[in-house]
Amino acid sequence: DYYFKKGVLVGLCGGKSNANIIAHLSKYYSTAFFGCVGDDDAGKVALDSLSQLNVDTSHIKKIPYPSKKFFIEDGEYDTVCPYCHRKRSYSGLKFTSEDVIPYLKDDDVFILDNANATSMEIIHSIEGKAFIDLGYLGNLAYASLGEIEELLANRFEIINMNERVYNFLKRKFAIDSLNLYDLLKPKILIITRGKRGADIIYDGILIKKEIEDAEKEVDSSGAGDAFFAEFIHEYLNSNKVDEKFISKAYIHANSIARVVVNHLGARSHLQRLYRITDYSECICGSFHIK
Repeated sequence: DYYFKKGVLVGLCGGKSNANIIAHLSKYYSTAFFGCVGDDDAGKVALDSLSQLNVDTSHIKKIPYPSKKFFIEDGEYDTVCPYCHRKRSYSGLKFTSEDVIPYLKDDDVFILDNANATSMEIIHSIEGKAFIDLGYLGNLAYASLGEIEELLANRFEIINMNERVYNFLKRKFAIDSLNLYDLLKPKILIITRGKRGADIIYDGILIKKEIEDAEKEVDSSGAGDAFFAEFIHEYLNSNKVDEKFISKAYIHANSIARVVVNHLGARSHLQRLYRITDYSECICGSFHIK
């Protein structure tokens, strides 16, 4: 992720929603990330940013393509570099279930940020507790309600989705949040609504959490990821899901989200942004950092 302020590059940090969630949880647990990264300088930042937080990166596969890059300013992001106006990124999934499953244990806890076919094959092949963050729909945008149910139902402890994803499903299938909860059957369904709070459903009970004194935001990147990470942490430490638990978990999760929005960068509350000292051709190509 490249962060800009008034058109000027401020710094870089590693990105991706589930990586941000795992980065936050690394202060509580032994963590590892599975996936791939481009074999370039941006890929080195992505790897180093996780390693610095004691996340095991040995299962991240380097691939001979440019890393995925996002250019972010004032909460808006683009995949096209504002300097050279090119998009340098790999596309498509570059690893298979065989790259992951042999290394997993049934007592591991799993965190996903998508419902693509490979991720679902992996998650349905093991027994451990699983959590999914749906910040975008991806292949689910073209799935039927029955297909979504087949992919997600009865597998996740918590399904977390933002308001944009929920509103799409609501309009497409004419269902409300309680219908969605009954269909997917997680222990908890969370619909985040940014500065306005969140809707949280457990045992068929809808609890609306509203924020009356929203924090003035420096940058909202990563706030939802940190919120979900802290909610997962509270859930894993709890013996019972009831209204008292929901209240406590929300307070803690909202508290860390308020910290995150006071920093520029999704992980700047955990580590400093990387600074480019010099580069060759463009900032999205070859560069040196400090």
